[in-house]
Amino acid sequence: MTTSTDYPFRSGQLRRAGVLMRLPRVVISAVVWLLVIEALPVPAAWGVLAVVVVGTVAGVVAEPVIVCLVWWARHPSTPLTVPGDPRVAVLVTGRRAAGIGQAGRRHLVVPAAWIGGTDLPALLTRARQRQLVSAGRFDVAYQWFTWPWEVLGSFVNGLAHGASGLPLIGFAWRLRIAVAGIAVWQTVVAGQHAATVGIVVVIGLTYLLPWTRARHQRLVSGALADLERSSATPAAPASRRPVVLPVRPTATHAGRRPCTSARRCGLEHCGQWRSHARLVTCTGEGIHGRAHDPRTTGRKGSRS
Repeated sequence: MTTSTDYPFRSGQLRRAGVLMRLPRVVISAVVWLLVIEALPVPAAWGVLAVVVVGTVAGVVAEPVIVCLVWWARHPSTPLTVPGDPRVAVLVTGRRAAGIGQAGRRHLVVPAAWIGGTDLPALLTRARQRQLVSAGRFDVAYQWFTWPWEVLGSFVNGLAHGASGLPLIGFAWRLRIAVAGIAVWQTVVAGQHAATVGIVVVIGLTYLLPWTRARHQRLVSGALADLERSSATPAAPASRRPVVLPVRPTATHAGRRPCTSARRCGLEHCGQWRSHARLVTCTGEGIHGRAHDPRTTGRKGSRS
């Protein structure tokens, strides 16, 4: 299956789902950056702020540089291309990865261990299709700005996965909405409004973040399935419509019908109206032996 830019990039629903998935993570990352900058001395704080701003802007105007930095990627010694779409830059990374990563709209990152595999072209085609459906214009800048969230999220996920094996922790996590409700009620009674807002935001994010990611992945999978069905269905051949010849109405005059152009017994019809009676041959002047009805009133001719 070839890949081309004729595939739809993203539908409106997919774009909204992508924004909804990224917006909370951008807000969390902004809060983390502000906390880090506030905790550092003034020269270091200005340096961190410059790195954040310059890297985010470079993610839009100098995308290949940020891709190589964030994904630890490099150009392979033997150039790799996506079948049917040579404009995509395929990079190689030494990091361990579960699959081919997409960096923005124009870069794919392949693990070095996958180089030389026989199924690599098919995997690149599949990754390119997903990229065309789900990638946004500012994805590289988003990755640069939110990498503190990625680090924090990986740490929290690992901690939660390890603690979920404990019966009490897993039970409390499943009932966190009830625990949060009790905590909110206690802070409201105590007049600690800042703590109340903090608890509501944190508990709300624990439900919002997984839901937005799952919804976005579901829409991407649906778009890919529609794309595969439309590519696999052959175009129906154009069928020729049967030609319908016009039918001339036959005039009727008191049981008589006009002579046709068909020859009967080698004789040519004279064009006069005739009945179902037997035909005779005229020998009159101007007739010259044409067959017609024997009743020839008003004409010169007689029966032969």
